Amino acid sequence: MSNRLALLAGTAVLALGMGAANAAIISFSNITAEWINGNPAANVTTNGPRDASNDPATARWGTPLTGGGPSGYDFTITSDPLNVNVPPSPSPFVLGTFDHRNFPIGPGTSITSIQLRIIADVKVDGNPVAGNPRTFLFDFLHNETPNSDNPCANGGANGVGVNINGCADQVTFVANPSSESFLIGSELYTLNLKGFIGVGGDPLNDPVLTEFWTAESQGNPAWLVGSVERDVRQVPEPASLALLGMGLLGLGFVARRRKAA
Repeated sequence: MSNRLALLAGTAVLALGMGAANAAIISFSNITAEWINGNPAANVTTNGPRDASNDPATARWGTPLTGGGPSGYDFTITSDPLNVNVPPSPSPFVLGTFDHRNFPIGPGTSITSIQLRIIADVKVDGNPVAGNPRTFLFDFLHNETPNSDNPCANGGANGVGVNINGCADQVTFVANPSSESFLIGSELYTLNLKGFIGVGGDPLNDPVLTEFWTAESQGNPAWLVGSVERDVRQVPEPASLALLGMGLLGLGFVARRRKAA
């Protein structure tokens, strides 16, 4: 990443985190990232786990039709450790840099989906959580569109804007229910992915996008925004727990009265 991009990424971290009342400091350390489970598996190669000091974690696919090489994704961790202030509401931060190297490839040699696996030790206010390291999974869907369509899959005209070199491809992320959780106080939290920023070149003004249209015959960099959030998949609301307990006590009381009668 260039010095300018690094500066913008740092500014984006500050801007996204402003105005939050700190409840805890979450630290992710010994972080590794790896692309896994590309589909179809026969089409994709990856370079294994990478940490913040290595080259990017890469996935490559496709039979090249030009001198640009295969297509693929790159992901580079922003820093290690990553320290996040977690208020009661979600606390977004830049998780790393993402780049879709989008080059023309032969039919049937693309992927349709892949996962980004991040493994890290987690500390809450300096205290390691039980069960480290934790594994966080993020699913990406890939739409390799026909380059010669007009209009293109994004609705735009071929040869214009993001379709300047042929129809743009689409990268989308979706939530993965398999990511691990950790305790902050008495509640479970997890590391979620919010989307892409900086697609338009200005992370301070760009919205966070869950889909990313990428131009052909070039790299397409952006930043991936993460957020530490309460894990509602596994933790019932306290009121629900109380109602459940009262309900069980009530059933026990009724059963005892029937037995006594």
